[in-house]
Amino acid sequence: MDPADPHNLETADHPIVERIEIATEGNDCDECVRRLREPLMRVKGVQDVMADPESERVYVTFDARKTHAPDLHDAILRSGYKPAPMAD
Repeated sequence: MDPADPHNLETADHPIVERIEIATEGNDCDECVRRLREPLMRVKGVQDVMADPESERVYVTFDARKTHAPDLHDAILRSGYKPAPMAD
């Protein structure tokens, strides 16, 4: 089957899984990880959340058909933290 064919419905119900890394400000302890993880896991389509307090990063695995990065950023803001610019 041609994936470009609009009549190709074979994969229509399969998730499109993506993983995003989001820098956060203030995510530097185990309690912070819990506070970030819970609201992110409630976002429709989110499958997994891993927070790394040492690097102040959150790694979110989600179905791109059900949610988008701005929804994840909003959940972080609701948790009391905020997305931060990435710095290497």
